[in-house]
Amino acid sequence: MSSGTPSLKRADRFALVAICTLLVLSALIRVHSAWVRDPVVAVESVSLGEGVSLPRAETGRRAVWIASCGVPVPVDFVDPAPHGADLSLASPPFIGDRVYYAYRGQVLDGQLAAMKLTLLHFARRAGAVLHILRDEGQNERAVKFVVPAGCDATPDEVMDALRRNARSRG
Repeated sequence: MSSGTPSLKRADRFALVAICTLLVLSALIRVHSAWVRDPVVAVESVSLGEGVSLPRAETGRRAVWIASCGVPVPVDFVDPAPHGADLSLASPPFIGDRVYYAYRGQVLDGQLAAMKLTLLHFARRAGAVLHILRDEGQNERAVKFVVPAGCDATPDEVMDALRRNARSRG
Protein backbone atom coordinates (compact mmCIF):
# COMPACT_ATOMS: atom_id res chain seq x y z
CA MET A 1 0.00 0.00 0.00
CA SER A 2 1.20 3.43 -0.82
CA SER A 3 0.56 6.37 1.48
CA GLY A 4 0.16 8.90 -1.38
CA THR A 5 -3.10 9.97 -2.93
CA PRO A 6 -4.35 7.83 -5.77
CA SER A 7 -3.88 9.32 -9.22
CA LEU A 8 -6.85 10.59 -11.15
CA LYS A 9 -8.15 8.36 -13.88
CA ARG A 10 -8.80 9.71 -17.35
CA ALA A 11 -12.60 9.85 -16.80
CA ASP A 12 -12.09 11.70 -13.50
CA ARG A 13 -9.89 14.30 -15.19
CA PHE A 14 -12.43 14.75 -17.98
CA ALA A 15 -15.26 15.24 -15.47
CA LEU A 16 -13.21 17.79 -13.52
CA VAL A 17 -12.38 19.73 -16.70
CA ALA A 18 -16.04 19.65 -17.78
CA ILE A 19 -17.24 20.98 -14.42
CA CYS A 20 -14.65 23.76 -14.40
CA THR A 21 -15.54 24.70 -17.98
CA LEU A 22 -19.25 24.89 -17.11
CA LEU A 23 -18.46 27.04 -14.08
CA VAL A 24 -16.43 29.50 -16.17
CA LEU A 25 -19.11 29.52 -18.91
CA SER A 26 -21.83 30.23 -16.35
CA ALA A 27 -19.85 33.14 -14.91
CA LEU A 28 -19.23 34.58 -18.39
CA ILE A 29 -22.93 34.40 -19.28
CA ARG A 30 -23.86 36.20 -16.06
CA VAL A 31 -21.32 38.95 -16.74
CA HIS A 32 -22.53 39.26 -20.33
CA SER A 33 -26.17 39.46 -19.20
CA ALA A 34 -25.43 42.06 -16.55
CA TRP A 35 -23.26 44.49 -18.50
CA VAL A 36 -23.47 43.90 -22.23
CA ARG A 37 -27.14 43.28 -22.97
CA ASP A 38 -29.76 45.98 -23.07
CA PRO A 39 -31.67 46.36 -19.82
CA VAL A 40 -34.96 44.53 -19.68
CA VAL A 41 -37.97 46.81 -19.63
CA ALA A 42 -40.53 46.03 -16.96
CA VAL A 43 -43.89 44.93 -18.29
CA GLU A 44 -46.42 47.68 -17.50
CA SER A 45 -49.57 45.68 -18.21
CA VAL A 46 -50.72 42.09 -18.05
CA SER A 47 -52.30 40.59 -21.15
CA LEU A 48 -55.48 38.60 -20.66
CA GLY A 49 -55.66 37.57 -24.31
CA GLU A 50 -57.94 38.71 -27.12
CA GLY A 51 -56.46 42.22 -26.97
CA VAL A 52 -57.49 42.82 -23.36
CA SER A 53 -54.91 43.87 -20.79
CA LEU A 54 -54.86 45.26 -17.29
CA PRO A 55 -52.44 47.82 -15.91
CA ARG A 56 -50.00 46.12 -13.59
CA ALA A 57 -51.25 48.26 -10.69
CA GLU A 58 -54.72 46.66 -11.01
CA THR A 59 -53.54 43.06 -10.88
CA GLY A 60 -54.50 42.30 -7.32
CA ARG A 61 -56.83 39.58 -6.09
CA ARG A 62 -60.24 39.60 -7.78
CA ALA A 63 -63.49 37.70 -7.55
CA VAL A 64 -65.08 36.83 -10.88
CA TRP A 65 -68.75 35.88 -11.01
CA ILE A 66 -69.82 33.17 -13.47
CA ALA A 67 -73.49 32.49 -14.23
CA SER A 68 -73.15 28.74 -13.60
CA CYS A 69 -71.52 29.19 -10.17
CA GLY A 70 -73.15 30.11 -6.91
CA VAL A 71 -69.94 31.61 -5.55
CA PRO A 72 -67.31 33.80 -7.23
CA VAL A 73 -64.13 32.35 -8.69
CA PRO A 74 -61.06 33.81 -6.93
CA VAL A 75 -58.47 35.13 -9.37
CA ASP A 76 -54.88 36.05 -8.49
CA PHE A 77 -52.09 37.45 -10.65
CA VAL A 78 -48.90 35.58 -9.74
CA ASP A 79 -45.27 35.41 -10.77
CA PRO A 80 -44.69 32.42 -13.05
CA ALA A 81 -41.46 31.47 -11.29
CA PRO A 82 -41.58 29.54 -8.01
CA HIS A 83 -39.57 32.19 -6.19
CA GLY A 84 -42.25 34.77 -6.89
CA ALA A 85 -45.17 35.94 -4.80
CA ASP A 86 -47.19 32.73 -5.26
CA LEU A 87 -45.59 30.07 -3.11
CA SER A 88 -48.75 27.96 -2.96
CA LEU A 89 -47.62 25.05 -5.08
CA ALA A 90 -49.74 22.74 -2.91
CA SER A 91 -53.18 21.42 -3.63
CA PRO A 92 -56.26 23.68 -3.77
CA PRO A 93 -57.72 24.95 -0.50
CA PHE A 94 -60.77 22.65 -0.55
CA ILE A 95 -61.30 19.13 -1.87
CA GLY A 96 -62.92 19.28 -5.29
CA ASP A 97 -61.59 22.74 -6.17
CA ARG A 98 -59.71 22.95 -9.45
CA VAL A 99 -56.65 25.19 -9.88
CA TYR A 100 -55.76 26.65 -13.28
CA TYR A 101 -53.00 28.94 -14.50
CA ALA A 102 -53.31 31.04 -17.65
CA TYR A 103 -49.95 32.15 -19.06
CA ARG A 104 -49.21 33.50 -22.53
CA GLY A 105 -52.41 32.16 -24.04
CA GLN A 106 -52.14 28.69 -22.52
CA VAL A 107 -54.30 27.32 -19.73
CA LEU A 108 -52.47 24.88 -17.50
CA ASP A 109 -54.37 22.51 -15.25
CA GLY A 110 -54.01 19.33 -13.25
CA GLN A 111 -51.93 18.44 -10.23
CA LEU A 112 -48.74 19.61 -11.92
CA ALA A 113 -50.09 22.94 -13.17
CA ALA A 114 -47.69 25.00 -11.06
CA MET A 115 -44.73 22.92 -12.25
CA LYS A 116 -45.85 23.27 -15.89
CA LEU A 117 -46.09 27.04 -15.39
CA THR A 118 -42.57 27.22 -13.98
CA LEU A 119 -41.12 25.07 -16.75
CA LEU A 120 -42.85 27.11 -19.45
CA HIS A 121 -41.58 30.35 -17.88
CA PHE A 122 -37.99 29.13 -17.64
CA ALA A 123 -38.08 27.76 -21.18
CA ARG A 124 -39.18 31.19 -22.44
CA ARG A 125 -36.48 32.91 -20.36
CA ALA A 126 -33.83 30.51 -21.69
CA GLY A 127 -34.99 31.19 -25.24
CA ALA A 128 -34.68 34.93 -24.59
CA VAL A 129 -31.17 34.55 -23.16
CA LEU A 130 -30.11 32.48 -26.14
CA HIS A 131 -31.76 35.01 -28.49
CA ILE A 132 -34.08 32.33 -29.87
CA LEU A 133 -37.17 34.13 -28.57
CA ARG A 134 -37.88 37.82 -28.21
CA ASP A 135 -37.34 39.09 -24.66
CA GLU A 136 -40.59 40.73 -23.60
CA GLY A 137 -39.64 41.56 -20.04
CA GLN A 138 -38.90 39.69 -16.86
CA ASN A 139 -41.84 40.95 -14.82
CA GLU A 140 -44.53 38.90 -16.51
CA ARG A 141 -47.54 37.70 -14.57
CA ALA A 142 -49.71 34.61 -14.82
CA VAL A 143 -53.38 34.39 -13.93
CA LYS A 144 -54.20 31.83 -11.24
CA PHE A 145 -57.83 30.95 -10.60
CA VAL A 146 -59.52 28.33 -8.46
CA VAL A 147 -62.84 27.00 -9.69
CA PRO A 148 -64.80 25.97 -6.58
CA ALA A 149 -66.15 22.45 -6.16
CA GLY A 150 -69.65 22.16 -7.55
CA CYS A 151 -69.07 24.82 -10.18
CA ASP A 152 -69.02 23.51 -13.73
CA ALA A 153 -67.32 26.56 -15.26
CA THR A 154 -64.57 25.87 -17.76
CA PRO A 155 -61.28 27.79 -17.77
CA ASP A 156 -62.38 29.56 -20.97
CA GLU A 157 -65.58 30.79 -19.28
CA VAL A 158 -63.55 32.15 -16.35
CA MET A 159 -61.09 33.93 -18.65
CA ASP A 160 -63.97 35.38 -20.70
CA ALA A 161 -65.61 36.68 -17.50
CA LEU A 162 -62.27 38.14 -16.37
CA ARG A 163 -61.87 39.90 -19.73
CA ARG A 164 -65.42 41.32 -19.51
CA ASN A 165 -64.64 42.50 -15.98
CA ALA A 166 -61.43 44.18 -17.19
CA ARG A 167 -63.22 45.85 -20.13
CA SER A 168 -65.93 47.23 -17.86
CA ARG A 169 -63.34 48.77 -15.51
CA GLY A 170 -61.31 50.30 -18.31
